[in-house]
Amino acid sequence: MPQLILTKVFLKDLERIKTNAVLRKKIAKALVLLEANPLHPGLHLERIVNDPQAWSGRVDSRYRLSFDPGSYLPGGNPDWAASLTLLRILDHDDLYKSPR
Repeated sequence: MPQLILTKVFLKDLERIKTNAVLRKKIAKALVLLEANPLHPGLHLERIVNDPQAWSGRVDSRYRLSFDPGSYLPGGNPDWAASLTLLRILDHDDLYKSPR
């Protein structure tokens, strides 16, 4: 079970959407899934092409969150048991343009 590390930018994104109760609930669910099992199919994990270290997970059909795995296995795959640094929560298109 990985530890989730929040960045200042991630916290700013959370602050920006604090008035949207429905979205906050979806984010909370996505974070629970990410912490319990980063490979959960409901997260629809994807590698972010323009940032080889960053990955994204689905919050809902519009929003995604980005994160960096804390370490990698010798074969080059992420160690999903290690910590995950949460980077952003943004609209799908905006996140893929600027995942950090």
